[in-house]
Amino acid sequence: MRLTNWIGIVAALTLMATLTACKKEPSTPETAQLAIGKPETTQAVVSKPTVAPAVVVPRYIFVNKAPGIDWNQAKPETFTRRSLDEIKNAMNVPENPALRVGAAFFFSILETDPDTLVKSVRALLRASEDSGVPVMVTLDGQQWWATRPDLWNWWDPKRPGYNPENVNNVEWTGWTPTMAVKIGWRNWGNQLRVCPAPNIASPRFVQANLERLDLIVPVIAAWYRDLPKEKKYLLGAVKVGNEAGTGYNAFYYPDGNRYLEQWPNDPSHDPQTGLKLAQGLSGGVAQIGYAAVKTVGIRSQGEITRDDIGKATQQYLAALAERTHRQGIPEGLIYAHQGGTYPPWGTHLPFSAAFNRWSRPCWSFYWLDPKTCGDLGEQLGDKPWAAGEWWWPGSSAREWEDHLERTLRFGNCRMIGIYNWDCVLELRKDQAGIQAIRNLVGRWRD
Repeated sequence: MRLTNWIGIVAALTLMATLTACKKEPSTPETAQLAIGKPETTQAVVSKPTVAPAVVVPRYIFVNKAPGIDWNQAKPETFTRRSLDEIKNAMNVPENPALRVGAAFFFSILETDPDTLVKSVRALLRASEDSGVPVMVTLDGQQWWATRPDLWNWWDPKRPGYNPENVNNVEWTGWTPTMAVKIGWRNWGNQLRVCPAPNIASPRFVQANLERLDLIVPVIAAWYRDLPKEKKYLLGAVKVGNEAGTGYNAFYYPDGNRYLEQWPNDPSHDPQTGLKLAQGLSGGVAQIGYAAVKTVGIRSQGEITRDDIGKATQQYLAALAERTHRQGIPEGLIYAHQGGTYPPWGTHLPFSAAFNRWSRPCWSFYWLDPKTCGDLGEQLGDKPWAAGEWWWPGSSAREWEDHLERTLRFGNCRMIGIYNWDCVLELRKDQAGIQAIRNLVGRWRD
């Protein structure tokens, strides 16, 4: 179902925000009353573990379970076999080693204490093995970091974590730290205040991400290595980043700091215009990304470009992917999930930011046929890739099936992550979508 005009594209992107609302972890809301946290104290030494030999993996269709609906990363006991059996029984797909159906979940790795986070990951993996349902594990440190004021609080000595040097860990609206942001806004269905957008090139911010990966990834790698060969398919993907980029999921209104300063606990005075993607790289709000671009060393003056931010995003994702691989995950199972890829193509972030030697590229697609997405096909060639977030429904099972197959057969697509199973436009309530997956799996041949 291709959008045929710009009005349709804008409408679809508005609907996209509604669908993706369920990516938020409701147990740790980020508002102007920002959460109290402590600096990370656990540091793991990066060793050289034995990387499990990669096996030939199937293609996958994953259905995302929204954080906080059933599974909650702060409550390991919620990751049960029952939840996976629910999906398995509802889908009732035939056995096909070439195309498997599984469940996805994303962990906000800078939220929740490390021990609890690791317990939740272990519980998810155990549920996968017990149920026989494959999983995709997303590890993201960019979108939610309220409990790390030791990284972002550069302005308020009365709050925990205060350090004026933290100005280098957040984004700026110009080339100097005097233009640092104190707040951001996000709209995944409804606008809310969030922490300032991180400088994704800041050494301290990146290190905080890597420290958490050092704790979590070895758990996944050891589990995968110990799986018998016939069960290796249970780990479908480890996705690093969650629409990584700058300026989209924590955008900044002009003079945005004033709203936090004058109304620290009252968002009713905040602008409500949101992003207007047709208005260029800034999305019609204040341009950010300067801190990351300057930190990387791309430029320190002049006009910032989509390629500048793309290169900074690429470096961030490459660091996450490399560490994930060095901690034991085969490169063929690692996907780097880039955000900021929207029409008008050529205006927003380039698809190239998702490419690195340690992983496969991954992007989001809402109501979009990949073949219509700018130069994506040219960028991909025959490289394996993934539609890590995907929602392109149909009015019938046949249309659903067509959309799924067109995505999976575009280039060398290895998996689709349907958002969502249990939130907003819930796949579990769409019998046409479920039947389409059942039909496609039943007849799929590579």
